[in-house]
Amino acid sequence: MDKRVIRWKLNEIMAQKRVRNKDLAEGIGITETSVYRLRKTDTMPRMSPERLNDICQFLDCQPGDLLIYIPDNDAERAEKNQQKLSKGIAIAKHQLPKTDKEATEDIAA
Repeated sequence: MDKRVIRWKLNEIMAQKRVRNKDLAEGIGITETSVYRLRKTDTMPRMSPERLNDICQFLDCQPGDLLIYIPDNDAERAEKNQQKLSKGIAIAKHQLPKTDKEATEDIAA
């Protein structure tokens, strides 16, 4: 089965335009928590055409700027790469060299 994915890019657009959650919330008349939820999801959220219009008007963008179409096999590949990256970051954190303070504490113990 060939499933399609539409990815939501509000977080990226807000970062590019340096718009804070608070600013967008006040500009379109919703709570900061609602903006946070809209921003942190990767899939297209359900929303009214009016809400999408408000977001686009405030950010001075087109609806297409907020969306990207990714075929399922590309989405799976991207997800696997993200998992590998996350795992690599977690491993790297454990392999960081000790600071002078941590090394001194180890010697003292």
